[in-house]
Amino acid sequence: MLVKPNPKFQAIVEKTYDAFFSPPRYEVKARDLEILARGDDYRIPYEDGELAVTAWGDSDRPAVLLMHGWGGARAQMTGLVAPLVSSGYRVVAYDQPAHGDSDGRLTTILQIAPTMELVRRREGEFDAIIAHSFGTLVTSYAVARLDFPPPSHLVYLGAFNRAFDALPRFQAIAKLPDSVMDGFRDLLYERFGRESLDEIVNEDLASQIAVPALLFHDTADDVTPIAHSHAIARKWETSILIETNGLGHRGALQSAEIHRQIVRFIKDRP
Repeated sequence: MLVKPNPKFQAIVEKTYDAFFSPPRYEVKARDLEILARGDDYRIPYEDGELAVTAWGDSDRPAVLLMHGWGGARAQMTGLVAPLVSSGYRVVAYDQPAHGDSDGRLTTILQIAPTMELVRRREGEFDAIIAHSFGTLVTSYAVARLDFPPPSHLVYLGAFNRAFDALPRFQAIAKLPDSVMDGFRDLLYERFGRESLDEIVNEDLASQIAVPALLFHDTADDVTPIAHSHAIARKWETSILIETNGLGHRGALQSAEIHRQIVRFIKDRP
C-alpha cells in the first residue's frame, strides 16, 4: 500500500533544511573593524548577488587568500593580516555566500566553492591559502574537484572533515528527534545525490592535493574535534599536523605564535 507523505512532517523537514543551510551571523569585533578599515573593499557579482571582498597590501606582491569557516566572516580572519602584509604578502579575504556582508540567505559547499574562482579572476593566482574549519573543506573541494589552481602552500586551522559531520551537533543544538533528522537526510540525498554528498570528505579530497600543507588543531576543540585533522593528516602525505593546547576552535586565528609559524611555513619555497 502506498503511504502518503505527511504534509506537516514534510514542512518540519523543509524548515530543518532552511535552518541547517542558514549560516549564523559572526559578531564583528572592534579590532576586526579597525583592520578591515585599513584594506581596500570591493564587491564581486555572483549568482545570488554580490560577494564582499577586502584586500591589503600592494597588488604586485604574492597573494594569500583567507577562507573563513561556517558562520564566520572575513572579519574573523583579520588577525592574520598584519603578520602577512609585514612579511611581503598581499592578503585577500571575502565573505562567502550568505555570510557577513555578502548577499544570500541559504548556502552550501556546492555554492561556496565556485566563488573562490571569482575572487581568483580578480586577484590572480594565490601563493597560499589559509583556511579555517569548514573553509578547509571548501578549499579542498575547490582544488580537488573544481580544478581551482593549487597554491604553493596550504594552511588549515581546525579542519573539518566530512560534509555530514555537522549533523549530530546541529541535531543537539536544535533539539530535533531522530525521525526529523532521518527525513532531513533523505531530503539531502534527494536534492544533491547520495554519491555526490558521500564524496565530500576532506581526507579524500586533500590526499589528491600534492602541495605542502600545515595543519593546526587544538586538543580542546569542542566544535570540530581534533580527530578530524588526524583523519586528514593520515591520508595527506604532504601535510604536517601540529597539535595545540588551550586555543579551542578559534584561538589560533588570534595567536601570534601560530601566525609566526604560518609565515615561516609559507615563505619556505617547495
